[in-house]
Amino acid sequence: MSTQPPSEDPTQQYSQPQGQPPEGGGSNPWPWILGAIAIIVAGVIAAILITGGNDSSSNTDSSASTAITTVQTKTATSVPTTTQTQTTTAPININNTCNVSKVPNTVSGTSVATVVATNVPPSQKILAGCPQAASLVRGVASQQAEMPVTVEGFSCTPSVKGSYVSYKCTLNGADSALQVTTKFSLTYSS
Repeated sequence: MSTQPPSEDPTQQYSQPQGQPPEGGGSNPWPWILGAIAIIVAGVIAAILITGGNDSSSNTDSSASTAITTVQTKTATSVPTTTQTQTTTAPININNTCNVSKVPNTVSGTSVATVVATNVPPSQKILAGCPQAASLVRGVASQQAEMPVTVEGFSCTPSVKGSYVSYKCTLNGADSALQVTTKFSLTYSS
């Protein structure tokens, strides 16, 4: 006696395997998107907490490095690359003639300062401006200096003729070729 396989009924419906969406329907991407966002946010918060704690142990530093790398990798794939260019401007030369008032210990209370500056980076133009020159003149006059003095980083050398004193004050830049020379004359009142 032989057994035959059961005959298949064409109307019989087969059940769909568990965990798969029904045919014709798409999968929902939102759980994946929200999960990815949660991982990125957790990585950023962890990186902030680790780097903000100023902890110098090697374990913390390596985990901070890993967390930051992971976040940057995920971010870099979704953000378009931009190129930044930094423009630098060449040093300039400045010549200023500054009228200085309210000069203490002088006969007239005024003076004229001539400022000549070379190789001035744009970020240090203030050193060759009239407000700096006025502050320098007033600083020297308040000391009634008739010997070499240093005022606000400038080395001032006087040339004395009676009560009339001419000054040449220079500032040499520490890291560059910057040079600022301010010349002025004062007549002391006493």
